[in-house]
Amino acid sequence: MRTPLPQALKSRLRPTGQWLAIALSQSELSPQLTLTVAGRAFDVSLNSAVAAMRPFTLRIGLNAELQPALRQDAQPKLEVTDPQVAGLIGVLRLRYLRDWQTAGAAMALFDVVQGAHFCAPWVRRTWDTWMYRRAARRKGLENLLMLPDAVEQMMVFYLRPRPVFFVSVDDGQHANVFPMDLVGPLQPGLFTMALRNTSPSVETMKRTRRVALGDVPGNACAIAYQLGAHHKKQQIDWSTLPFNALRSQQFALRVPDIALRIREVEFLDFQAVGSHTLFVGRICSEQPLRSGPQLCHTSGAHQRLRARLGRPFEEAMQT
Repeated sequence: MRTPLPQALKSRLRPTGQWLAIALSQSELSPQLTLTVAGRAFDVSLNSAVAAMRPFTLRIGLNAELQPALRQDAQPKLEVTDPQVAGLIGVLRLRYLRDWQTAGAAMALFDVVQGAHFCAPWVRRTWDTWMYRRAARRKGLENLLMLPDAVEQMMVFYLRPRPVFFVSVDDGQHANVFPMDLVGPLQPGLFTMALRNTSPSVETMKRTRRVALGDVPGNACAIAYQLGAHHKKQQIDWSTLPFNALRSQQFALRVPDIALRIREVEFLDFQAVGSHTLFVGRICSEQPLRSGPQLCHTSGAHQRLRARLGRPFEEAMQT
């Protein structure tokens, strides 16, 4: 007869949650991303984003100093620091793939080679990794969008919380709204968005070259997750959604009226990057609707560290 484990021990053996939904204001996006290349350090906090999930690929905007430095060092290091709690909390080893110059901007694409976070002692990190890989094997690696190593590398990148947006698309035949967090600034006025190639909305976005982005409020986590099912749909029934719709200023796209802010984006270019299509867009209009914290995603390890140091993030309500 198997003796049941005490509840306290079960709790200690449970792996740290990989992802966490939190509610943050823009001023609270404090962790900094620093790219070290050819002995120089560049702050890329506001010009980096995910380009693809398989293989796990990052996009970093280039400037006149960073671009030549990459010619000297094709294997830079990306460090994540959170001065509010513990300084250096994660590192990613990158491999330069290629440049992409478009829409008056330049960016570089990088493979992620290795990654580690320092949010917990070595024993906890090793145990979590073993548990994550055990769960992945049970699901079958062939069924996973990301391999286990890449998931943990992405958790390091998400130590800097990533905002979540409502994305509205419409080409006259196919209309949809769905949540995305693979979105990030490239330079003032320019964005990139990475959407899975299998999403029916990819073709809609290529045809129209425009979307409306709505900042998801922190108290709308459950609604955003409900809309996640729309990634597999071409057309939705707007009358069944748990909010009213309003029209964006220039493109007249339907957007959730619960959004904190609406920005219209015109796509200037796009290309396939692994499992995703990477879009480059220009912000055409901005319409603030209300104030409040935005829904963001971070890694569970980051929250565990901050909770231990008495500075936890505010967790978003999921019910």
